[in-house]
Amino acid sequence: MLEEFSKVYSVSVEPDEFLLLNETEFEQTMQLTEEQILLFDGSSLKKQWRTLGVDWLVDESPAMQRLNKPDIAGLGASALLVSPLFAPLFLNNPWPNVEYLPCDLKGEHWLAFNVVGFEKALNEEHSIRNMKNGKPSRIRKFKKMVFTKDDIKHSGLFRVREAGLFYYTTDSKNSLYTLVKEHGIKGIYFNEVEIV
Repeated sequence: MLEEFSKVYSVSVEPDEFLLLNETEFEQTMQLTEEQILLFDGSSLKKQWRTLGVDWLVDESPAMQRLNKPDIAGLGASALLVSPLFAPLFLNNPWPNVEYLPCDLKGEHWLAFNVVGFEKALNEEHSIRNMKNGKPSRIRKFKKMVFTKDDIKHSGLFRVREAGLFYYTTDSKNSLYTLVKEHGIKGIYFNEVEIV
């Protein structure tokens, strides 16, 4: 049953404040060797998943050394991972469209959120596409993006195919937004998306 909500938010990481995660070099080599490149593309990964080796994406620059470790981290631009401290919170409030996949960070057991499927929530009538040279921009697709509230079927965490790589959540009782705010979880930010 869909929980009531009144607001929708896009979910983003802040790479200027928090560290990002990356697959280990060994993991990348294994995927290339086995021709099984890991893609968080809306498909179920549960049956083929093995614990994914991850590490912090860092270099020796002074700016990188000042970044904080988040409670929820971005795995590049494709996925969100939650730390062992907060993983039980999400396992106890499961979302039906999300698979919780184990990852290993030097012995710490993180969980990746794999959102299966896409909502068809983009409201074309109220949204304004960002055009560049007569074509839709590939980097910033919309000047104004609006979702149709009644077309959102999963309030905890979801994706919208037409909206790119972004993740979305609502202000419902057990949504990502609400859990992050109630428990002081660090690492991600929310920007309100207009709904009609």
